[in-house]
Amino acid sequence: MKTVETLDLAARSRSGQKKKEAHADDTIEENPVDTSAKESTDLFSSRSITMDDGANTNGGFFSTFHGFLFPKIAPVPWFTFVVLTFFAAIPTLGYIILFTKMGSGKTTFYFLAQNFRGYDVTLGILLGSFAFILYLFDVHHWTSPLGVTLRSFFVGTIFVGVAALVIIMSEDYPYGPISLFIVLMPLYLAVVQQVFYSGTNPRTFIHWLSGPLFVVAIITFLSWFVWTFLRDENEWNLMISLAEAKDSGCEANFDDYPDCEDNGNTCFEVDLDDYTLVFHNNCDESCTQVYDHCINTFIIWVGPFLVSLGLLFLSFFASFLRGDGSPEQETSKFVRVWLFLLFAMWVTASLAGVGAGVSTTLTALVAASFVAGVVFLTIAYNSEERQERMDNMKQALLEKYGGFMDVFRGLLIVTCTPLFMVYFVISFIIQRIRSLTFLAYSKPPSNTPSLRDITGNGWFTIEARRMIRQFKSWNITKVFTCAIYWGLAYMVMNVIVSQYTLVFLSWLIEKTSHMNLATVTVILVMVGMTMFLLPPVPGVPIYLTLGIVIIPVGREIFGIVLSIIYALAVSLALKLLACTLQQKLIGGMLQHSVSVRQFVGVNSPLIRSMKLVLAEPGMGLAKVSILVGGPDWPTSVLCGIMDLPLAPILFGTLPIIFLIIPTLLTGSFIYLADLRDENGQPEFAWASTLGTVFAAVTAFVQFGSMVVAAYFLEQVVSNRADELEAIPIDEEVRIADEKDEERKNAYHEVSRWETLPILAKIIMLLSLTCMITTCYMVQLFSSHCFVEYQLTYTIDMHLVGDWRNLVKPLGVVSNYLLLASVVFLQMFTCWANRTAAKQVVSRTAIVPENGSTNYELQEI
Repeated sequence: MKTVETLDLAARSRSGQKKKEAHADDTIEENPVDTSAKESTDLFSSRSITMDDGANTNGGFFSTFHGFLFPKIAPVPWFTFVVLTFFAAIPTLGYIILFTKMGSGKTTFYFLAQNFRGYDVTLGILLGSFAFILYLFDVHHWTSPLGVTLRSFFVGTIFVGVAALVIIMSEDYPYGPISLFIVLMPLYLAVVQQVFYSGTNPRTFIHWLSGPLFVVAIITFLSWFVWTFLRDENEWNLMISLAEAKDSGCEANFDDYPDCEDNGNTCFEVDLDDYTLVFHNNCDESCTQVYDHCINTFIIWVGPFLVSLGLLFLSFFASFLRGDGSPEQETSKFVRVWLFLLFAMWVTASLAGVGAGVSTTLTALVAASFVAGVVFLTIAYNSEERQERMDNMKQALLEKYGGFMDVFRGLLIVTCTPLFMVYFVISFIIQRIRSLTFLAYSKPPSNTPSLRDITGNGWFTIEARRMIRQFKSWNITKVFTCAIYWGLAYMVMNVIVSQYTLVFLSWLIEKTSHMNLATVTVILVMVGMTMFLLPPVPGVPIYLTLGIVIIPVGREIFGIVLSIIYALAVSLALKLLACTLQQKLIGGMLQHSVSVRQFVGVNSPLIRSMKLVLAEPGMGLAKVSILVGGPDWPTSVLCGIMDLPLAPILFGTLPIIFLIIPTLLTGSFIYLADLRDENGQPEFAWASTLGTVFAAVTAFVQFGSMVVAAYFLEQVVSNRADELEAIPIDEEVRIADEKDEERKNAYHEVSRWETLPILAKIIMLLSLTCMITTCYMVQLFSSHCFVEYQLTYTIDMHLVGDWRNLVKPLGVVSNYLLLASVVFLQMFTCWANRTAAKQVVSRTAIVPENGSTNYELQEI
């Protein structure tokens, strides 16, 4: 196995030696001390044939995708690879046995529900109180031998307690165990490294894991996929879900359906032998909704697939931690991880309405994956290396994305302001405790570079005062404005798209169910076209609706299979027609507006990169990924604004069929799963299983295309700088930018937080407060803001005949807060623009020599 002996990060920073250059994909960075000790200390070291990581410079299909759609496999001996795969498979197998239907998942969930119900609140209060007390007494700063021992014991106790709490809460939050599994996997692998590979650099060891984790993920998925179709009882459908709901720890919702209770049990029974529902007296099909809130059966069934997704993410993350990249490359990786989060949010919003807890589970999985990534980073680097790494990344971020720092700060404000408020309250309490002289324990150091200039006792801790000092150095008004726009974007995606669009589409499905095929097609094309022309609406809900609506109408004429093909043709035609109108009608008209071209930034590196890629002939991967992976409306309209020819763009959009097919099939199987025969029994009991599978495929295709698009845009900026420079600058936009520079400077000056009038500050703070409050209400109390609703529901049955019943009283409050935030922001913006305009006019006025007070204005 090839190795290159290079100094580790800490040694390099102390000695100042230049890093040795080596091919990134054929080398492993190791500490020189580890190199000599490796063979004698690693239990499973081997000189067997190493795995080629597959990266080459000859191009080709595999080399294009390798490291992006597939993780870059570290060169590692075969025997070591097999051993690490075995270690990674142990907890995976344990989870599958304990928490999935392939093992004894039903028994586990039922046992937890029956024996620990109600303990979660008590345990949560105890853990929270204990952790709060430790934090008050600066447990993270205890450095004495006794303090370190006690800290380790206390932190370990809290960690075990939190893990137990997550398991106990699985009745209400069944995606808790899979989230815990993803978070614990890096810790388990760290123990493996300490016990069996102590002579190997942790970062090198984690990079080795990219291959074994990928293999275990693929084996887990294939095993689950084959197992699902081996026997009928292995599938997930309505009949099996109802039959196993109680056994998986779910309680029937008799509060909303009191007529469905029969001596403490449901008024119906499920006969899995004949796959029939047996209803007792005064009981009908609506009573099956008593378990609509329960997703335990779904999580138990889909558990192995979720495990494979989590392992796949960890595999990619491990491949990122090679540590052989420049600060710019490390920054690029950091940005990709954040793009992963944003794209996952988009996919979650697109899949709203699929049901079966898909979007909620996906959100939990994304959050757990990020926590696991943080754990991997903590293991890979010691404190000095982490600090140096963070300093390098921070500097690279400032150099590469410095112009967007206020945008990122705005995201931080809108998401974390309540947490900051709690932090400062706690900081005040800690400062009072630190001032008590009779308490002797380790205090935080005050001579670090970031704290050295902060003197005095103050009301808050020295760490909090450092944060306040940094906050004061920001462009506060701009940061607050960006925070409000972030909140607005979140509310549009999670309320307008995920809630109101869903109700409208369900109403459309209900109203068109008894029309003929031609009429339904015309209506769907018109409605779909209208929705495509709305910027925030993604295409996935539209394709879902086509799959649900066209199949029942066309079934009598064409049959199910031909109806699906017909719906596929209509969907593709609708997408291409929408692209044509978006590009030529909207984008083509807007391209003549200098202000619009200026607004979208046609001279910016990102838009110029898109133009460079999209103008290429043929159907290259980069071009297709942007046309398919980019948001529907913005991508097509930008093509029109950039005056790109229509035919090549439509040709490059054709691969959208690979997103339409699984989405359409998801909708079709959702419809088929709800069909009943003359006896009220499910006609296609297996359809729910396939609906869920294709929903997952839809999420993968949509997310994958988005990530590939982001990757190729980044590659263009990094590697094709000369071609970008050759693209002519839009002179009209450049001139407009220069003219606007004075206005922007004036706006910046009049909106400086330090000089703002009190009333303007109050209006801005009111806007920000309303936005943060409504975002938190919708995120934390979604079930209290909106009625749970799916695409196959009806307004008459699930909303008592009035679509406005979708919004609960708390949801009404959140909507009014959203409106108030927008109004306050508009008030502030109008005032600032008027004031800035007056300042520009006053600066450009020329007073004649004779002292006349008449003004002559220069052109701006």
